[in-house]
Amino acid sequence: MSSFLKFLVSSGDANSSRRHKHPYYPQTVVVPNYAPNTLQLPMVLGAFGGAVALLMVAVVAVGKRVNKRLTWKDAGVLSWFTLCGFLHCFFEGYYVLNHATLAGKQDIFAQLWKEYALSDSRYMTSDPFMLCIEALTVLTWGPLSFLAAFAIIKGNTSLRHITQTIVSVGHLYGVALYFGTCFFQEKFRGISYSRPETLYYWVYYAGMNAPWVIVPAILLFQSTRTIRQSLSVLDKVKSMKGDSTSSSGSSIYSGKAESIRSFDGSSESKSSSRKADRESKREPSRDSRDGGEKSRRDRVAEQQAAYLRGDDGRPESIAESKYENWEDSRADAREQLRKKKTVRRE
Repeated sequence: MSSFLKFLVSSGDANSSRRHKHPYYPQTVVVPNYAPNTLQLPMVLGAFGGAVALLMVAVVAVGKRVNKRLTWKDAGVLSWFTLCGFLHCFFEGYYVLNHATLAGKQDIFAQLWKEYALSDSRYMTSDPFMLCIEALTVLTWGPLSFLAAFAIIKGNTSLRHITQTIVSVGHLYGVALYFGTCFFQEKFRGISYSRPETLYYWVYYAGMNAPWVIVPAILLFQSTRTIRQSLSVLDKVKSMKGDSTSSSGSSIYSGKAESIRSFDGSSESKSSSRKADRESKREPSRDSRDGGEKSRRDRVAEQQAAYLRGDDGRPESIAESKYENWEDSRADAREQLRKKKTVRRE
């Protein structure tokens, strides 16, 4: 009986060792259908890195051709969003679709995920948090990254900074949750998902995620500054429009007041002239009237001639010349009216 029990215990330990035979931490985690990678790591990284670099160069070339004013600084941002869109939509999208059978696959993406999972084994166990955060990344940050790249190529500044702000905030939020969950699991539960070697913890886990902290922070600062400057300029334009509207309104009112005053003054002058005409019994002689009429006409003719010649004696403005002509025409009209009245009286 004792020998039989020993056989059961030994067989159970063998099954347990075969079941947990994988390189991931914690060592007790279950990774179903795990199969080691068949390709060497430099070959896998070289193929993936070469494809991504070729895509980024092609997109920058297209951007330079479409947008002649595209600077190299903006080209760098364009490369960044192209990289983000490719990784989010295709590489992480592959994980979301194949997370249950990822450990046993041998294609390029699967071998890359198995290699990176040495720094975070949650990718091999269909962890709910990883599935939620990766699905959100695939559905939102990936398409928005491509939209930001499109806005940079087309030179649409407003669309570019709106999407750049949203994607940058999303990246910072996602990385904070990613690092935060690992930190609290290790701090309060003593569970570490990364192997202790420097390559896996500091290069894979810390180093490969660091760009999604540094670059989004820089881009968020850039977009915030650009939006703030644009809004300040818009506020200045609105204030200038308001001042001009108020000044034009006051000028309109003052102009109306002046016209009213001038109308009152002209009416008063008319009434006074009429009273003077009624009081004066004596009419001016015909020669004096003709002489005065000729002198006014001569003066207007001289002013017009001086204005055309460009002499110093010309009126200060066209408005003054028109005003003087209008006054002369009014005086002529009064003289003619006076002549008609005298003729009727006689």
